[in-house]
Amino acid sequence: MSKKEDIINTALNLFNSHSYNSIGVDRIISESGVAKMTFYKYFPSKAKLIEECLVTRNQNLQQSLEATIAACDPSDYLSHIRAIFEWYHAWFHTADFNGCMFQKAVEEISKLYPSSLQPAIDYKEWLKGKLCQALNRLGVKQDEQLAAFLSSILDGMTIQAQIDPKQVHLEDYWKRVNTLIQMELSAA
Repeated sequence: MSKKEDIINTALNLFNSHSYNSIGVDRIISESGVAKMTFYKYFPSKAKLIEECLVTRNQNLQQSLEATIAACDPSDYLSHIRAIFEWYHAWFHTADFNGCMFQKAVEEISKLYPSSLQPAIDYKEWLKGKLCQALNRLGVKQDEQLAAFLSSILDGMTIQAQIDPKQVHLEDYWKRVNTLIQMELSAA
């Protein structure tokens, strides 16, 4: 792993475990084991580091979700959507789940570091695109609207999981999501 990757991974872990505001550059330098000059060679500002961290987080999420979807029957698009919901539910129960880093960035630092918004926007657009693609192939006519709604449900699940992951009952959510999809299909 390169020094730059060490810095990004250290910062990602610290930002996820704590917050963007409570973690300073000196702590990231110390815990990543790099010299100050090396840090500033790659990241001239904390804003640039946060942006790169969120770009990396976006890439990691996309790769993980793509692998999850790839494990599904390629022609069973409903299973693709369910797999996304299952992935989120599994994530809520991981040891390092502390909420969505994109949501945290919007809440904590988007006014101070506006560039931190773009990776969050990119991820949301990608996720909606994945959902929209599956819905379209299922035959849902208003695929974009339903994809946006399903994305909002995932956001709500994520916030609920921050409060208490045990209260996020996947089967209850899926039952309602599936009902919505079936209603859209019968209206088509």
